[in-house]
Amino acid sequence: MVTSSAFRIFSSAKVNLILKALGKRPDGYHEIFTLMQRVSLFDTLYINIPPEGDIKITTNHPQLPTDEENLIYKAAKLFFKSIDILPRARIHLVKRIPIAAGLGGGSSNAASTLLGLNTLLKHPFSLDDLLKMAVLLGSDVPFFLLKKPAVAKGKGEIVSPLSFSLPFWYIIISPPIHISTAGVYKQVRLTRKENQIKISCLQDVLEHLQNDLEKVVIEKVEEISEAKEILKRAGARYILMSGSGASVFALCQSKREALEIKRALILPEKWRSFLVKGL
Repeated sequence: MVTSSAFRIFSSAKVNLILKALGKRPDGYHEIFTLMQRVSLFDTLYINIPPEGDIKITTNHPQLPTDEENLIYKAAKLFFKSIDILPRARIHLVKRIPIAAGLGGGSSNAASTLLGLNTLLKHPFSLDDLLKMAVLLGSDVPFFLLKKPAVAKGKGEIVSPLSFSLPFWYIIISPPIHISTAGVYKQVRLTRKENQIKISCLQDVLEHLQNDLEKVVIEKVEEISEAKEILKRAGARYILMSGSGASVFALCQSKREALEIKRALILPEKWRSFLVKGL
């Protein structure tokens, strides 16, 4: 339930412009190299801190858990544990980002929870403090705290913002299916040595567009090939799966190009498309 006194924070989706799986780590994760950009597709979180109580999550999305399995819940619990006060928060999530679709919605929600609670409690933690918490919540969570396009290494926790902006627009297509990120990584057959990619300008980005997970997913999920073909028929030049799928996007170098592709789309029933700006 949203009250008039609730603190509102927007929680953005992301796309992976580059995603390379470099090999298996001793902790079970994969060493990765990824370039991510946030986009103007948002969930909204409404946060209250009542005088007493515990953590309670509500949402408009019937398929999302609202218990301790929810990343928002985990983020709030970790925040209050770190500040050493009894946990008490009421958080309502208005979900617009497709779930389990490679767009980072859950990770973004966790990061927004940390930022929102930190603001409501008058900033007890620095950004470095929040980044340390974010690492414990998930590989993409630190990225969403920085609010800039960034390269992430390690298992995703070593994040370096780009020194230049990415003035891209995107058309995102999301088939009505959910894909398990962990399941995809278990099937990755590529093992690579340390990545030597240098990203110093826009042309570097365009030349290195690649997602190592795409080959694995495309063999199992026919909707990925179908989505790529739909975008190609609509006139898109740069087409890639985001994250572990199943969302596929077309990178556009102008809003006009994005609008032309959007108008030309012919989608199957229940598929969703979004015209968004890179942030």
